[in-house]
Amino acid sequence: MSFSKKVSLLKKTDIFKNTPEEDLVGISNILEEITLKAGDSIFSKNDIGDCMYIVKKGSVRIHDGAYTFAILKENEVFGELSLLDSETRSASATSNEDSILLKLDQLPFYKILSKDQEVLKGILQMLCRRIRILDEKSAHQ
Repeated sequence: MSFSKKVSLLKKTDIFKNTPEEDLVGISNILEEITLKAGDSIFSKNDIGDCMYIVKKGSVRIHDGAYTFAILKENEVFGELSLLDSETRSASATSNEDSILLKLDQLPFYKILSKDQEVLKGILQMLCRRIRILDEKSAHQ
């Protein structure tokens, strides 16, 4: 996958949509493409996390055993908390169909964060949105 296509894909994600294109070039350089078959495990609940993923093609099931939290499709991101800490995964992720993912490892990402505040700002905004959504759901239960 070319750098321009990776940059274009990054621009379509919630985390990086407001990041300037020139800043996304560095991130695109460290993305690893992974090809999966339907049913392949990506990670399991309680695994130590050290990366996040972007769905380039196909779909991914986020689950705890038989309970499905979400089915993620193209341009969606998962495992992003592991970019900020190395805690255990809170759920499992399994390829729902033949899929292609882009993997972003924590250590190279830290180097980019230390130089680029716009990337950090995008991650913080995305995390704040998710917390607000969870707060709203809790308030209505």
